[in-house]
Amino acid sequence: MGYRTIRADVLVIGAGGAGMRAAIEASEKGMEVIVVSKSLLGKAHTVMAEGGIAASVANVDSKDNWKIHFSDTFVEGAYLGDWEAIEILAKEAPDRVYELERYGALFDRTPEGKIMQRAFAAHTYRRLCHVGDRTGLEIIRTLEDQLLHKDVRIMDEVLVTKIITDKGQAVGAVALSLRTGEVVAINCKSIVIATGGAGLIYRVTSNSWE
Repeated sequence: MGYRTIRADVLVIGAGGAGMRAAIEASEKGMEVIVVSKSLLGKAHTVMAEGGIAASVANVDSKDNWKIHFSDTFVEGAYLGDWEAIEILAKEAPDRVYELERYGALFDRTPEGKIMQRAFAAHTYRRLCHVGDRTGLEIIRTLEDQLLHKDVRIMDEVLVTKIITDKGQAVGAVALSLRTGEVVAINCKSIVIATGGAGLIYRVTSNSWE
């Protein structure tokens, strides 16, 4: 069976919020990047996030800070979470929110013009920065706009079926075009797996099949 081979420095598998942000960063560092998405670009589960982005920017409740955000997250996760990852999340979330704002995201505003925050389950303070009930859609719209202005190759409706390794190192992937049935071999120096879907390990989940 014939196949086509393409090459890049970085292969990003998944084009949700995490995948697109990773591709933007790699591109800005001078890497040649390919993004592969099994669905159409912009159709990731990220668009279904309605509540907002938890970040202790303290625009509404001035007592909020990253340590309280960390505690809320760790405790509500029944102490099962990776505390180092939660610490990074809590510390860096405000910077990511302001980054999205610089990219052009249109957050709801307080009367003073600051990013509005609202209450949400398990958070001690009003912490969620939001865009009405379509925060996820705004994240995707904003990151997609940034990505399309980078020198990044985007392959949508392409499903990665296998990661290729050599002596324990990821060196590429095999993918299938869902439109044409063509098999594509992707050679790369590194791979970012941003495929989401973890919610589907549970019988009941709000995650989309996408």
